[in-house]
Amino acid sequence: MLVELRRVAPELPAALRRVSDEILADPAGSARGTIVDLAERCGTSASAVTRLARRLGFAGFPALRVAVAASASVGGAWDERVRREFTSDTTLAEVAEGLAVAQSRSVRETVAALDLTALDAAATAIARAGRVDVFGVAGSAIMAAELRMRLHGIGVPACVSADVHEGLTAAALQSAGDVTVGVSHRGNTRETLDVLRRARTGGASTVAITGYPQAPIGAISDHVLTTVSQQTTFRDGPLAARHSELTVVELLYVAVAQRTYDRSVHAMHATAEAVRTHLEGA
Repeated sequence: MLVELRRVAPELPAALRRVSDEILADPAGSARGTIVDLAERCGTSASAVTRLARRLGFAGFPALRVAVAASASVGGAWDERVRREFTSDTTLAEVAEGLAVAQSRSVRETVAALDLTALDAAATAIARAGRVDVFGVAGSAIMAAELRMRLHGIGVPACVSADVHEGLTAAALQSAGDVTVGVSHRGNTRETLDVLRRARTGGASTVAITGYPQAPIGAISDHVLTTVSQQTTFRDGPLAARHSELTVVELLYVAVAQRTYDRSVHAMHATAEAVRTHLEGA
């Protein structure tokens, strides 16, 4: 639950954000008191606590308190080494430690929150696809290119594009049995949504890699793979999501390779041999 709370916190209204910050800072303490105790600690009202509980899918504070206590008992408390604020006085050692903790937490929490059933279905669709197109713009294009490179290396016919005209052209040529993967941290990038919609029109399966499954991208994707990111100063939003996105890309790649084991092993050996002399400098 704390993973989900940390993910949605930046989008919450001010009153709900104060409650979420208090819960994240002290999960065990937040779960021990009453709804009035928590509201007073946050300088807000009991109704704000209730609204947060419902925003997270709970009927009210009692259910939220149980979930917070359960998460806290398995080490869900915020690690103070994840610095939300780096200043000009922050030492490089502190920055290095903060980034290391933030990135490792992103990976762990992405794996913990990932819907493995959706991952399995996406990997199966890609393994069986006649054609796979991957699309993302700006920073998401980096992860799209990474996924395409991984798939290409194990013999999956995959293409990547970051230009919406190229993406729509590729999507227009997709049909049943093909797959389009869209990468969008916030899940509302217009170009990515247009490409996924066009691919779906032709009967292709659609896969989303996003930090916001409730965003529009979730509604138009057959399989949604959710990332969790830890923000710090100079690393917010999409930039903070890169390590969690790479984790999903790697998991998806390995899952596809498992489902096409013989072909993947043959492709890896063949490609390694093809470039061997160049790597050896001969």
